[in-house]
Amino acid sequence: MQPEVDTILIIDNSVAVTGAINASLNASFNLKRDFNFIYILPKNTAAAKLVQEKGFKLYTLPLIEISKRPKSLLLYLPYLFINALKVKKIAKQNQVRIIHMNDFYNLTGIIAKILGARVRLITHVRFMPQRFMPALSKVWSVLNLNYADEIICVSGAVKSYFRDSAKIRIIPDPVPQLEKHAEKEVKVETREIEFLYLSNFIPGKGQDFALQAFSRAYGINKNLRLLFAGGDMGLEKNKQFRQQLEEKIARLGLSGVVRFESFITDVEKKIKEADIVLNFSESESFSLTCLDALFYGTPLIATDCGGPAELFENGISGILVPNKNVDAMAEAMVTLASNFELRRAFSRNGKLYVRRKFNPQNTYLNMAEVYKRIAH
Repeated sequence: MQPEVDTILIIDNSVAVTGAINASLNASFNLKRDFNFIYILPKNTAAAKLVQEKGFKLYTLPLIEISKRPKSLLLYLPYLFINALKVKKIAKQNQVRIIHMNDFYNLTGIIAKILGARVRLITHVRFMPQRFMPALSKVWSVLNLNYADEIICVSGAVKSYFRDSAKIRIIPDPVPQLEKHAEKEVKVETREIEFLYLSNFIPGKGQDFALQAFSRAYGINKNLRLLFAGGDMGLEKNKQFRQQLEEKIARLGLSGVVRFESFITDVEKKIKEADIVLNFSESESFSLTCLDALFYGTPLIATDCGGPAELFENGISGILVPNKNVDAMAEAMVTLASNFELRRAFSRNGKLYVRRKFNPQNTYLNMAEVYKRIAH
């Protein structure tokens, strides 16, 4: 018997709770009346609880992400084919019409299709492909252009990586739909000003630039404070990155003014508690952190590293600084921290801009249109 609605199988490599899995779950939850969603995640992922809380059927597989580590390289191909065969079986059992890969580098759906899975395929590109293993990204690009039925890019910056193709379209991630806490209040500058850096500790995410810039800004204004909040996703390289930050903070004599918190579950509350949000990533396809800061009304300083430039108007609803430019970062931090009126204007303008440009219903309607069009 045919299912009443089309079934979409979403495969995500997230071993921790990430912006990518949150964006996917929000879309699925808002479209669940029209489609049946099933998820596949890696074994022992921290994101499994979120999927189950949303009420979606969940499978877990030993998904292996390709990396430069010898063990990963050795296991990648065997597990890719093993997982693809399992995905093919799951798709058949659940009468799946579409496999939606929530990761550009996860080839499981492509291999399952090559091995005979009778499905349509969507690849969602949520980061800048050239950021990770540039030589491989070209191969992955060709594979997706040949085998995916649709390639969804979260920003124009991401789309510019690919050659022109009718398969490619831009669907930005949406702003949140609801606020659980009171509206953000931008307070006067008679108190300490806290910068929030909300990101998992991953090399390239910019915490090292933020620390350098903060050290310079603090030398000018002793009322500044910095909070790093995020997890290490259980990966050794991320743990080492955080440890290096902690050691540098001690050497700079900033232990009393720079704090760390672990992964944040109530993002809205943490963003609204901060005076200014920072994002100095070296490469961002979109940045849900920046979008959340703008939506919740907390002034933002971000690097011109791809997607963030499409989220706000520089000098009107936030400050965009050159990528990897510590001097510009520090100057922006000092300027915004000392200017209450500018912070209040950014708060107001940022909320208005993103709520108009990234209306959730537009995103969900566009996703539904893609699903319906390629399913039949």
